Amino acid sequence: MRYPGRVSTPALPAVSVAVNGHVATVTMQDPAKRNALGGAMLDGLTRAFQGAGPDIRAVVLRAQPGDRVWCAGFDIGDLAPDFDPLAQDGPLQGLFRAIADCPAPVIAMLHGSAWGGGTDLALRCDIAVADPTCTLAFTPARLGLPYDPEGLLNVMLRGGLHVAMEMFATADPVPADRALALRLLNHVVSEAELEGFTEALAARIAANAPLSVTSAKQQLRALAQAMPLPPATAQRLQEGRRRALRSEDYRDGLAAFRARRPPVFRGQ
Repeated sequence: MRYPGRVSTPALPAVSVAVNGHVATVTMQDPAKRNALGGAMLDGLTRAFQGAGPDIRAVVLRAQPGDRVWCAGFDIGDLAPDFDPLAQDGPLQGLFRAIADCPAPVIAMLHGSAWGGGTDLALRCDIAVADPTCTLAFTPARLGLPYDPEGLLNVMLRGGLHVAMEMFATADPVPADRALALRLLNHVVSEAELEGFTEALAARIAANAPLSVTSAKQQLRALAQAMPLPPATAQRLQEGRRRALRSEDYRDGLAAFRARRPPVFRGQ
């Protein structure tokens, strides 16, 4: 699928795509679900990034103006015990690969809060720009869900080991000013400036030589992943994730979220 120009794509009800010159804007537009990453949203976003042809030199990912939640993360309604939303052959990882494989740099324009997979989505983009309403939080520990090594590595490469550990262990929201200081964000500007600043940044990228920019993106992403693990270590990590996915804690975490009660985690 190629971008249709300046019109939204009717086949993608949760996502719209608009093109202005060499810049594409991908908009999440499911505020009723707080832009949660359910089937329609994941499919729409993946197709949008896969549709970036050679004329697209920068992509902006945003929510609709005024949305208080940028992205609520993986749709909790789609979760179930023994189901791994972060499986390598699953749709969420497919979306992250589409962002990585998109030849143009992807800029996350963040107004409002991002949670769980929504924070991961923002940090999988190549550049992140936010205003002071933005908060970032990784919340799988509140559900008993084990996160995946690639997502953990991405946060660690941005903010360091200690920042990643604190974010995943506490599940606390990180406000925009602290996220900037921790290098999770590239820029924080005022609400009034956010859209214009991001558009100008995308325009500056689009004005440069696209093959050079694409080459830099490909090399930087490859270098960031050039950290091989011994086979025994990789196997131990996967065994730990499987144990958590099958645990009573994960079952109760999901049940507690749906019942709007605190979970009772027993470590089993």
